[in-house]
Parts: sequence; C-alpha cells; structure tokens
Amino acid sequence: MKKLSYLSLLAVLLFAVPTFASTLSVESGGITVSSYDFSSYGTSTAPWIINEDMTSSGTLKFESAAGGYVLPTNPSGTGTHSSGAWFRKTVTNNTGSAWTSFELELQVILGTPSLNGDGLSFADGAGLIFSSDQFSSYTRIDTVRDYLNFSNGSVDVGESVTFNFAITDNSYNNPFYLLQTPNKVDAPVPEPATIILLGAGLGGLALLRRKMSA
Repeated sequence: MKKLSYLSLLAVLLFAVPTFASTLSVESGGITVSSYDFSSYGTSTAPWIINEDMTSSGTLKFESAAGGYVLPTNPSGTGTHSSGAWFRKTVTNNTGSAWTSFELELQVILGTPSLNGDGLSFADGAGLIFSSDQFSSYTRIDTVRDYLNFSNGSVDVGESVTFNFAITDNSYNNPFYLLQTPNKVDAPVPEPATIILLGAGLGGLALLRRKMSA
C-alpha cells in the first residue's frame, strides 16, 4: 500500500513539472528582454517570469515552449489542457507615450491569426481569471484570433506594468509567437446582420448607377 501511494505521488509530480526547457527571443520590434525564468512549475503561484522594456510594439518568439499542465489555484478553474504555463510579465514603458491599453496576441504562423484548431490559446475554456496591476479589465477573444486586450488604466512613460495570464499549447507548436501592442485600436468585426445590410446597400447603389447611366 505504501509503495502504491509513493508511485501515485511520483506520477503527480512528474506531470506537474515542465516537460523540457524553453527558450525566448525577440523576433521583431522594440522589445528588450532584460531577464526571464522558465525554471518553475508554471503554476499560478509559481509562474514563468518575463521582464522587458519596450520602445515600440514587438513580437516574442517561444521555442520548445511546451510545459506541464496548467494548475490554477482558482478552484473555479475548469477544463484540461495538455500543455501550458502561467506567466508573470512585467513591461517598462519607454515608448515616449502613455499606454491606455495593451494587447497580447498569439500566433502559430507569424502574420496569420491563431484559430481555434491550432491548439494554441490563452487557456480557452478553462475559466481562468487573468489580471494586471495597472489595468482593471481585459477583453479575451478566441474566435477570429487569439488575443487579450487589457484596458481601463494607464502606464506613463518610465513606469512598469505587470500582467498575469496563462498560455496553453495542446498541439506543441514549435515555435509560436506573442505579439505585443500598446494602445491598439481594433476595427470592430461586423455582425452577420451588419454584413447583410452592407451587401444590400452596395447592391442598391450599383443598381442606381446603372439606371442613371441608362
């Protein structure tokens, strides 16, 4: 019985530990990574740490980034992802302008939005609550692309902001990318009814032009 209990405990520990080392680099833009530490378990209480300065928007590249299970301390967390980790990212604003929002976007293929079928997400469906020390709210979108947009706050030039969030990668994509954009204004995605009305309006305009030229 004691041997069985020991083996069960060992199995739990093995699944909780990140499966292999990860590397982080700057793919493009005005990001300088001052330090990062991916040696912890990647849980909400022992997250992976990234510290950086930003002079402009930029992109980070993660390679061999599959971790262990995401283990939230939030008891309301549901859903299971085969691989992932919690992150604590601290960014210093050296862009020359105050930030009133900050967006993080995941992509498997750089320049192509991440869709639901690629396995990469901000822990979609797990019910996890993310946070920031400078922004009081955030929007999470996982349909047309995978992004978090933190807002309702401000980060002045020279100040730092910390974000707490989780990334999961069920397909072990290698590499994948994290795009970072302060003060991004997204064009709203038209609702289906809006698209239909827009099409009808364009069709009517074309018909009117034909009548006028007849």
